[in-house]
Amino acid sequence: MEDSQPSGSEPVFAGAWSDGMRVWRQLLATDLVFKLLAFAVLTPLVGLALEAGVAASGSSVLADIDILLFFLRPLGLLLLVGVAAFSIAIVALELACLMAIGVGATAGVRVDSGQAVRFALGRALPVFELAVRVVARSLLLAAPFLLGLGLVYLGLLRDFDINYYLKEKPPAFLAAVGLVLALVIGLAAVLVPRLVSWSLALPLVLFEDVPPRRALAESARRTDGERRRISRTLILWGVAALLLASVLPAAIFGLGRLVAPFGMGNVGWVLGFMLLLTALWVVINLLISWGNTSAFALLVVQIYRRLGGRDSAMRARLAEAEPLTAGGAPRLSFALAMGAVVLLALIAGGIGVYLLRGVRGQGEVVVIAHRGAAASAPENTLASVQRAIDEGADFVEIDVQETADGEIAVLHDSDLMRVAGVDLKIWDATVERLAGIDIGSWFAPEFHGERVPLLRDVLSRARGSAKVMIELKYYGHDIALAQRAVDIVEGLAQAGNVVAMSLEYDQVRRMRELRPQWTLGLLTAKAVGDLTTVDADFLAVNAGIATRAFVRRAHARGKKVYVWTINDPVQMFRMLNLGVDGLITDEPAIARWVIERRSGMSSAERLLVGLAFFFGAAAPDPPAAVDAPV
Repeated sequence: MEDSQPSGSEPVFAGAWSDGMRVWRQLLATDLVFKLLAFAVLTPLVGLALEAGVAASGSSVLADIDILLFFLRPLGLLLLVGVAAFSIAIVALELACLMAIGVGATAGVRVDSGQAVRFALGRALPVFELAVRVVARSLLLAAPFLLGLGLVYLGLLRDFDINYYLKEKPPAFLAAVGLVLALVIGLAAVLVPRLVSWSLALPLVLFEDVPPRRALAESARRTDGERRRISRTLILWGVAALLLASVLPAAIFGLGRLVAPFGMGNVGWVLGFMLLLTALWVVINLLISWGNTSAFALLVVQIYRRLGGRDSAMRARLAEAEPLTAGGAPRLSFALAMGAVVLLALIAGGIGVYLLRGVRGQGEVVVIAHRGAAASAPENTLASVQRAIDEGADFVEIDVQETADGEIAVLHDSDLMRVAGVDLKIWDATVERLAGIDIGSWFAPEFHGERVPLLRDVLSRARGSAKVMIELKYYGHDIALAQRAVDIVEGLAQAGNVVAMSLEYDQVRRMRELRPQWTLGLLTAKAVGDLTTVDADFLAVNAGIATRAFVRRAHARGKKVYVWTINDPVQMFRMLNLGVDGLITDEPAIARWVIERRSGMSSAERLLVGLAFFFGAAAPDPPAAVDAPV
């Protein structure tokens, strides 16, 4: 065994740099091969495992709070550990490939991509077992702190609706923030040193056949007394990786912002240049990812060798490898430069074809005023409903709940603390009590006369001017919300002008049973499983869910996609280029303006503007919102 060589970070970095310069070609090729393998085979297995686990729970998809409830059950917790371990194992196997090449460099032998990948996959089971142990132990270490977070919530943030705490930030909220910060710092103080002590577990499993059940303890033994130096080395790597991942892409984005304004003068040439710039951004990010991952692998190999790594064991693993010939830093040649240009052109062409598919032939896009025109008037009031109508909204979206006397009131939160400063739950309120509470002055003094409207009031105000999107809100106190909403809508003969949705999928299904002919949707911020398979006519999703692939899957299944809450013109344009069917926004006038401006553009112009926004170009100032009466 090589003697332990405690030292500073400099020799570790110098050794990693020297090895990297000799084997960068193998590292690059291997990283590319493994990423393709992970993309095609390994990563989809994670998705399949999640879908299988969700299916075992009796559902095809889990959304929002159901996700948390599922993962708190034994099956969900087991699935969480397994999926997390599998995800970590994918990263660990990539590192194993690169470490094999690094170990070969220290042993003076050449390890090619095929050998490295076979080496890693041949140890996939022990690597996965190691990952399971890391995840399980990390969860055990984190459990008291997670319990503490739950107690903070139960003790300080349960009296009122969470939106009140977020808006007003009362003393209880500030105390909760302080306690959460202390718990996070405490968790980091416990978990980070433990992770550093496990930093040699992977090479021990790979190169010395140490069983996973012993690898963590053996790693802790070998790193004893050296953890500060290891931490310093890894922190320096992290800072360098962060800088590298920030500076180069920022330079490309800056160039894109400079070129974008010239686009409308010569769409073809500027679009071609922007596509090449996008391709360069893709390639640069791939190279940065490769460089940072390779550097980490080589640094761990250097630390491992200096803290007892067995050269004989490492060489035995690589007995069939060829001797390593002299290498050096990559050199630029004319052929290499031309090859890079051709590669960029091909990537740019592929990106262009892919993106153009999303900007052609888009149908009608609707504007959905979120809680009315909530940027111009107090939310969920008749004033905001009227302002939404005046600003050209196709739909007015409102939230409805049941009152104590069986009426359907329009209110988002479970209580009136945020909009009125009144400690009153909606299910304890009567219509008479609500009629005396001002919910407009918090927004502006001129709205002091606004009161909590009833569903029938909103339907009457919107009749003939805009459709109404009703979100059924459930806080565990409903009696017959869906049925009562149906009765009111049909009593006013407004069924053809209403759509309904809810965060609760069970309630969407309940509404489907009541009125199968109605247009119904599922509102979702997060989802596990294939959301496009649910029994709904539309999906109202957070912008993070609305990817191009998601929109296409939804459309293929006959579902429309509405995205919330989109108030920025740049984000509106991006969502339209993804092919969404509607924008849920506090700014309906701006959304209408963006849609109209975009409808007058050619496909190439839409793509060019989308790329300009991607690179950070600013949108032109929208017109002032209409001066609606209040």
